[in-house]
Amino acid sequence: MPRDTFTRRGWLAAVAAGLTAGCGGRSTSTSTSTPTSASTSTSTPTAAAADEVTAEASESFERGPGNCALNSTSIADGTWPMPHHDPAGTNAAPASNGPTSFPLNERWTMSALESQVTFPVADGAYVYAVAANADAEGVPKSAVLCHDPRRNGEIQWRHKVDATPIGPPVVAGDGVYVPFGTREDARVVAVDRNDGSLLTEYGLPGRFVGGLATAGASLVVPTDQSYRVVDARTAGHCWSFTPNDVSGATRRDRKIRAAAVGGEMAYVGTGYPDGAPTTDAGHLYAVDPSVSGVQWHAEMDGPVGRLAVADEVVLATTGDGISGFDPADGTRLWQVVADAAVRPPTLAVADGTAVYGTRRTLHGLDTATGEERWSLSFGVRGDVILVGDVLFAIGRADPTTQRILLVAVDAASGGVRWQQEIYDPIVDVMAADGYLYATTTDGRLFAFTSI
Repeated sequence: MPRDTFTRRGWLAAVAAGLTAGCGGRSTSTSTSTPTSASTSTSTPTAAAADEVTAEASESFERGPGNCALNSTSIADGTWPMPHHDPAGTNAAPASNGPTSFPLNERWTMSALESQVTFPVADGAYVYAVAANADAEGVPKSAVLCHDPRRNGEIQWRHKVDATPIGPPVVAGDGVYVPFGTREDARVVAVDRNDGSLLTEYGLPGRFVGGLATAGASLVVPTDQSYRVVDARTAGHCWSFTPNDVSGATRRDRKIRAAAVGGEMAYVGTGYPDGAPTTDAGHLYAVDPSVSGVQWHAEMDGPVGRLAVADEVVLATTGDGISGFDPADGTRLWQVVADAAVRPPTLAVADGTAVYGTRRTLHGLDTATGEERWSLSFGVRGDVILVGDVLFAIGRADPTTQRILLVAVDAASGGVRWQQEIYDPIVDVMAADGYLYATTTDGRLFAFTSI
């Protein structure tokens, strides 16, 4: 979650999810591998006592007039409606989503001259992204774009907005939702997926931290102070959780940094904001809207970087490693200390394996025990994703060189199945519609398939 606001230097990834459908007509609508033992694991129960949870629930939870459920229903095969694929934040999709045989071949490329492109999302038929030029003068700064991968990425419609995106689009129901503005003054623009027309727009309360998400018909809008759930169509407030209102909270170490949804429960990770002095303070909350409050609370050894819910485990990374928690009561099942700082925050989880990366190494862990299954000397430069039994990552195999590689790794064994040196500055990848999609810092969107 913690990334810089979308500018020429980078953009903010979001935690989001959605349903399936597609952009239909054309429109020009405009609106102003060897196992190692480098890691160590421990097991420590850290759930809050029942009386503490009761106090936290009454002080930190607020219910609004809206009526929207938090629902982490499964995502349709072939789709990738959010940067981390689903509300649970797994970064994992079925093998049918993308190419799993190698080598790969570039099928088509979209180039946004003098602009940058957000992380793309897909609904099973079309791909959506936002091209933006923060330095544009006298013209709209951004355009929400709908691409048809079956027609070599041909643009089906574009919706222009005279503002800068602060996160990628989110696909939900009939709409494409995009946060625009600044962190301090953000708004959501909802565009019809069929023709690119404006559905609605509304302001966001507080300082937006980039976790725009959908879970069922609900839109999750985390600010640094509050995890807020609203009706995606009307923005009506349903409920919110404010960590700083928890009894005894230290205001600076309860800034929201990550979130995920498992079942009908929200998991919220906090810590000091980026740029603050390094501390060992962090917190993980399980929030149950059915009981209006905190189900359990666990203290972390540092600010939370990523969260995911899979295999009946809540996984949380910090700058120093990764931990697994029991989703029912918050008991810490295991804890692994990484061989180097977990930077940038990386996490992908599927089929009993959790993968995280550091600037030196990729690690594959058993989600039930935290035991290391494999490690690979590969320093990651961004997040990692799983497509079936294949892990895709971007980074350096040799830290002494400048060679940047796109690699495909066997998720079960850690063996490299394919690698290719890349000369374009790829930032993020996702897989949908049978393609591997990649965005670059110079404003291009690539679509790869198996040869």
